[in-house]
Amino acid sequence: MSNIFSEEMKKEIIKLFDKRMIELKIKEAFDIQKDVLIGIEKKIKSLADDVEDARDMGNDNENSINDNENSIKSIEDMIEDCVKQDDMEQLVGKIMLRLMPNFNEKISKEIKKHLVVIAEFVIKNFKEKE
Repeated sequence: MSNIFSEEMKKEIIKLFDKRMIELKIKEAFDIQKDVLIGIEKKIKSLADDVEDARDMGNDNENSINDNENSIKSIEDMIEDCVKQDDMEQLVGKIMLRLMPNFNEKISKEIKKHLVVIAEFVIKNFKEKE
């Protein structure tokens, strides 16, 4: 193109194209399209940042949950190691026998007392109804 047209002709052709583009509002359409594309690009960058932040928060929460689960498991293991159920039952049994050597006898006497009172109550009510 540079061989066929002179610099002056190139400038005039560009001016004609610019003038025709302005008349047809092509330049305005290109400007609008450019603004829209810039807006879309900004929105996509913002959404990408939000997604990254959400991913980071999710990872932090997942790590926190894993840490909590590990802590709970560790505490459960410590408790299990420290106090076995059978050991606890034996210990309570021994303590009760030391505190109340005749525990079974005392409980039996208390139950008998209550049964006697209930029987007397039933007999009295039965006699009143006759």
